Amino acid sequence: MEENEIKETEAQTVNVPQEAAAAEAESSAEETRHYRESIEQHNRDMATTEKKQLKYQKLAFVFSMLSAVFMGVMLAVVIAVAAFILPKVETIYDSTMVSLQNLETLTDELNEADIAGTVRHVDELTVQATGDLSETMERMNRVDLDTLNDAITNLNASVEPLAKFFGAMPAK
Repeated sequence: MEENEIKETEAQTVNVPQEAAAAEAESSAEETRHYRESIEQHNRDMATTEKKQLKYQKLAFVFSMLSAVFMGVMLAVVIAVAAFILPKVETIYDSTMVSLQNLETLTDELNEADIAGTVRHVDELTVQATGDLSETMERMNRVDLDTLNDAITNLNASVEPLAKFFGAMPAK
């Protein structure tokens, strides 16, 4: 029986490392499987991240192209302003400066002119003309119109026979 016991003990001893090895192999296979799954998950995450990065790179490219086009349009507008509008503004500015110089010349001439003296002279002429007109009206009022009419009638009566004699005046 001893021999049987020894064999059984040996069999159990041999089985323990084999079982341990099997358990260890099974544990190692589990770890390997788990490791592979985590690597595969990591690869999937990396692929997703790569797709997102590519999408954002394309979007950044589109925006940079739009920005370049916008800057080109702005440059064209600035060139158009410089080429077409600035000469017109310069012409307007030159015209304004000429007008301003003319205005300054006119102002200087008005300052040099003796406006107060001219107004005073016009006023004196008006007063003199008014006096002359009043004198003329007085003289006209002094004329005796009845006597003047009689004199004209008498003159007509004396000139009429002479006119008939020379044939210049038609008969009435």
